[in-house]
Amino acid sequence: MRTKSIQQAYLDLLLPSNATKVVEEYLTKYRAIDTILLANPQVLDLAHGDFCRWLSDSDDGRESRYTSEELLRTLVILFVEQDSYRDLVVRVEISEFLRSFVGFGFYKRMMDFSLVSKAFSALSEHTWKAMNAVLGQYARATEKISGERMRVDTTVYETDIHYPTDSSLLWDGFRVLARLLQEIQGAYPLLGLHHRFHTKKVKKLAQSISRNAGSTSKSKQRTVKRWYRTLIDRVQWIVGISQSVCQLAGPVLETFGLVHFEPLVERVIDQAQRRIFQGEVVPANEKLYSLFEEHTELLVRGKAGKPVEFGHKVLLAQTEEKFITHYRSLPIREEDQDLLPESLDAHRKLFDVAPSVLATDKGFYASAKQLATLEKEIETVSICKKGRLTAQEHAREHTEAFQDGQRFRAGVEGSISVLKRAFKLNRCLFKGIKNFAASVGCAVFCHNLVLLTRL
Repeated sequence: MRTKSIQQAYLDLLLPSNATKVVEEYLTKYRAIDTILLANPQVLDLAHGDFCRWLSDSDDGRESRYTSEELLRTLVILFVEQDSYRDLVVRVEISEFLRSFVGFGFYKRMMDFSLVSKAFSALSEHTWKAMNAVLGQYARATEKISGERMRVDTTVYETDIHYPTDSSLLWDGFRVLARLLQEIQGAYPLLGLHHRFHTKKVKKLAQSISRNAGSTSKSKQRTVKRWYRTLIDRVQWIVGISQSVCQLAGPVLETFGLVHFEPLVERVIDQAQRRIFQGEVVPANEKLYSLFEEHTELLVRGKAGKPVEFGHKVLLAQTEEKFITHYRSLPIREEDQDLLPESLDAHRKLFDVAPSVLATDKGFYASAKQLATLEKEIETVSICKKGRLTAQEHAREHTEAFQDGQRFRAGVEGSISVLKRAFKLNRCLFKGIKNFAASVGCAVFCHNLVLLTRL
């Protein structure tokens, strides 16, 4: 049985009169967040449903020690403070103010970091989206935001992987399978696994390839190709051992992860052979970029200093007050121009009308017909055309209303920067596509919470 919340108010003994300006701003922010959460009990209802569904109770029927409200507020602190799970536990435990914010009072012990991790994993992408919708309705009802102007943009949320090369991925496959087979060998000696894997030799081989792969010398390139053949043979050998073990005791080995990693390593071998020995250009959507975050995509966006990114695109739609009314994590890349209709639909759903000003970059431009359709409903459509401009199009893009819309559009870059710097949206340290999408929702939720404290 999981308790949703405890109707117990804890005294805040901190004296604002003795606090410096920075401290007072910190305290004011969390007091305002507390007020917003209390004013929107639907947010807790949504989180409580997921916590009851996915967080296990004790075997003897004992009630859970921590309420759903305490878990949710702990996750808010996690993203607002950009802490790791372990640092979060220490921060809350030693702060009387944060303990009061969470609802622990003075004597309740702080939860373990493993429970915080489980609590985050319990909240789904759809739950975070519903919670953000509640905040949007609250912001509109209290007139903190208006639907006059809307801007849309996309960014890339990177996964936590190293730069993927064929040699590094082959080495990842070898070391992971070797480690798992050694664990199985220790746990099930009757299987008769008495192999010597020589992981240091394989690692040295992969490192030699990495150091020399960029050489322009033809003799060195022939040597690298020979090393690749040896490395692939080694990885194929260990895959063969893994397959024989899975045939002998497949169901028993589910907990070791051998069944999960084996097909991924085979994909790495295949794409390396196609590129190196067959001279084939492997399409980006057929490549595997990580054994551990296999959902990762390669995104070429032409950004200065970072032409190639590994992760997923995230769509963001904002009001003039910088409140994010709509967002979506894209597990499969979509073109910007295809994402505009859903952003407008979300805006209409929240405000009942289309915006007076719509501003995006030229990536959202589809055709002149698209602009004509939008201008029937929206007063100012500030979307630059791709390619050469006619005299009429040039005049359109140099009107004061259009230029003002583009200045307004530029502000979304600042919000993206804030999400990356202050709300963990720079590099995803959560494992799996499910937690990847959920972390986007949590970051947007916390961003909107903090923003509402200032409006």
